[in-house]
Amino acid sequence: MDSSLETETPDAEPVEPVAHTAPRAARLLRFALYPLAALLVAALLLGRDEAAGKPVTTKFGTTTQGREFRLGLDKKGRPAKFSTWIVASCPTGRTIGMPWDPADGDPVRFKRDGDRLHVQESGDGWKLQLDGTMDDRGGIRGTVSLVVHVTPKTKPAYDCTSPHVRVFAGA
Repeated sequence: MDSSLETETPDAEPVEPVAHTAPRAARLLRFALYPLAALLVAALLLGRDEAAGKPVTTKFGTTTQGREFRLGLDKKGRPAKFSTWIVASCPTGRTIGMPWDPADGDPVRFKRDGDRLHVQESGDGWKLQLDGTMDDRGGIRGTVSLVVHVTPKTKPAYDCTSPHVRVFAGA
């Protein structure tokens, strides 16, 4: 046999087993992230404000300003639309009236918290707001308000506001 073909193998030292830190770290990361992800999903599902459907029932009422208030309820009895007219008094003695016909959804959101209902809408120089309580038959009691900011050319700016206008609709 040719000795040039033979190779010497050095004495191999025993190899220490490598610690499997990568899989352990991955498991720890999963145990930390899965509960956080579950909490996030729960918060998103429980905290979402589900939009009402199309109105199928109308409840009629009035405001303390003597204006009609119509409340549209969807088939589940949730407020989906309302319509009224609000008058604001100015410090100058004049009044400003404004219709309000919001529907649930974009751009006006109906915020519900149990039997409480809050709706707010604003634009350039005005703000409308409704805060009310719903009863089990779909009626509502609460207040509506209007603030209009007036900026005359030659006088200081001022706000025209509605007093706390009470509203009632339904049986």
